[in-house]
Amino acid sequence: MELYHKTADEKPDHCTPNDKIRGQLIFSFTLSNAAKRPLAIFYLDEPPRKFSALKDFRRFPGGFISDPSPELRLAIRLASERRQIALELAEELHETPRGLSISALIAEPVVDVARRIRDFLGITLKEQGNWRGDYDALNAWREAIQKRGVLVFQAPGVEIEEMHGFSLSESLMPVIVLNVKDAPNGRVFTLIHEFCHLLLREGEGGICDLQNSQSQSEKSQIEVFCNAVAGETLVPTAALLQSKIVIQHDSGMNWNEAQLKQLAKDFSVSREVVLRRLLDSQMISSLGYESHIKSIHREYLQKSGIRKGGFAPPSSKALSQLGRKFIRLVLVSCYQEKISTSDVTEYLGVKFKHLGKIERRVMGSSQIF
Repeated sequence: MELYHKTADEKPDHCTPNDKIRGQLIFSFTLSNAAKRPLAIFYLDEPPRKFSALKDFRRFPGGFISDPSPELRLAIRLASERRQIALELAEELHETPRGLSISALIAEPVVDVARRIRDFLGITLKEQGNWRGDYDALNAWREAIQKRGVLVFQAPGVEIEEMHGFSLSESLMPVIVLNVKDAPNGRVFTLIHEFCHLLLREGEGGICDLQNSQSQSEKSQIEVFCNAVAGETLVPTAALLQSKIVIQHDSGMNWNEAQLKQLAKDFSVSREVVLRRLLDSQMISSLGYESHIKSIHREYLQKSGIRKGGFAPPSSKALSQLGRKFIRLVLVSCYQEKISTSDVTEYLGVKFKHLGKIERRVMGSSQIF
């Protein structure tokens, strides 16, 4: 039996109302993907205001950015949109979003702030010494920070020469974004550096790197302070001085690559961090420090020219870019029927068929997908 009958006066029309609606939805989803905007944004009465709340921004030493790339602008906007989604989901679940319960002042001793960060995050030197790989360190520091109420995302499309990371210093659910193209140990330093910015509550950041500026402007002082705190947090001076390599070192202020690599491995940090800590502890000369730093940067540039991007499953990409805190919030909202499965696929940026694997990796078992 036909559901739709044409009269003699009707013109041939092979599109049923359902076909037209389906076509409109397909067009909407295609437009949403192409514009990198949520589907709902196209149904607003007026365009949303431009987002520009970038609080801190880390770039590669020596670089200069007159205008952020489209990829960086997208990363900033996505970070803000995902934070807003997380806040709304938390409200639907009747959860109270947390802000950071500790803070810092730039006038405080670096050692005191670093010790307070370690105590707050609950990461001990013993635990740090048991990590067996670069990603162990990154995942442990990231998870510890997320458990304290911070959303930590990773941006996949921004060149490392343009950005190491940035932060959105909000009172509730502040955000840190890392560049997934950076080395894992490099991301660890950026993570702690940005976390220090959040503690300062200064609301305004700046371009910064490991090579501390000699400028005494307020912005430079903040960057120098955040670098120093990050270094002391990751490699406490007392622990460095008691390390086997330092105790047995008998070459004055000269350090070879093997020694630097071993120290970096012992503390699960980059060689730049080790060099900075040696310089701060007056165990290497400024000339020696600069020489090693230039050598490491040349090495990075050479590797970046031949590095090939490997294939990562969609579930792994989602975990890497969004973090367990955000994904867990989305999944729990679905469990409690606050959002639909189509919302879940949109928020996580994956197809339905990948949700089961993500669910098992984040929640430990499959409940829906």
